[in-house]
Amino acid sequence: MQKLQFIVSKAGDGDFMTIEEAVRAIDDLRKDTVTIFIKAGIYEEKLWIRKENIVLEGESAETTVIRYGDGAKKLRPDGREYGTFNTATVLFAGKDITVKNLTIENTAGEGDVAGQALAIYVASDRTAFYNCRLIGHQDTIFNGEVKFAAKEKYMYPSYFLESAVPLDYANPRNYFENCYVSGDVDFIFGSNTVYFKDCEIFSSKRESKECSYITAPNTPLGQEYGYVFYGCKLTSDDKPGSVYLGRPWRDYAKTAFVRCELGAHIHKAGWHNWNKPRAEVMCSYVEFENTGEGSDVAERASFARHLTNPSIADYYTKEQVLAGEDGWLAE
Repeated sequence: MQKLQFIVSKAGDGDFMTIEEAVRAIDDLRKDTVTIFIKAGIYEEKLWIRKENIVLEGESAETTVIRYGDGAKKLRPDGREYGTFNTATVLFAGKDITVKNLTIENTAGEGDVAGQALAIYVASDRTAFYNCRLIGHQDTIFNGEVKFAAKEKYMYPSYFLESAVPLDYANPRNYFENCYVSGDVDFIFGSNTVYFKDCEIFSSKRESKECSYITAPNTPLGQEYGYVFYGCKLTSDDKPGSVYLGRPWRDYAKTAFVRCELGAHIHKAGWHNWNKPRAEVMCSYVEFENTGEGSDVAERASFARHLTNPSIADYYTKEQVLAGEDGWLAE
């Protein structure tokens, strides 16, 4: 019977010295949950995780760091650029994955130099992050499917490709609680149903950009929820009025900020149409009972919705957003 916990330690006093070794030691399609406990240290690793029923847990987010530095402009041996979706420090695929007390960082640098540079790529369903720090610049978090159909374009290792764990889910759901997320341009983007609760969303200053954007959803047509931020705090070191709440990567983009504290860095218009008039008709951008200097909706974009019905809060609970057909509830 496989162990239910592995310990990773750079000092050599655990089961493995690298996280990749521990991940690869876990059988595919497990029913029992296996925990990988990661002792404090800086782990310079690029990870492809395609598993079910696993927990990655660090000693603390401040002391347990996974980092790597791939950017979209980096060149492969054949001269092609990496592209956005090969840059993730950690790619999560499969389902029932929990991540606790970790920092995951992409160290490639700002987008002008590195291009897009993902800290995490979350393609997995029923995946939750608690007390984590997710750090990057452009495109820190991507929530969306694995680009498997055109896998020759992507740099997946053989053990990831050969895993028996399914990749396709109708509506992957991701949950973030008490996390710190930093970035500058479109740094939370993708198509999954994603819920952020009590998180700090930090928009870092980027000198080369007049304005920055927090979210860039490409919510599929007919999907009820996209990105939901509930009780979050939006902070920044950038100038007042320089950051948009979001813009539509695709026409049916959905984002809601509910009972959040919005700092002075939030642009008075709140939302940008990315020069897509069609998206103004199709998208769903919602604000409800927000506070802070950036929460004034008097000059908001005409296609955004400021809702006041008290029952809206029930519609945006994590239970309502994440349950799906299987009734999943993050811890």
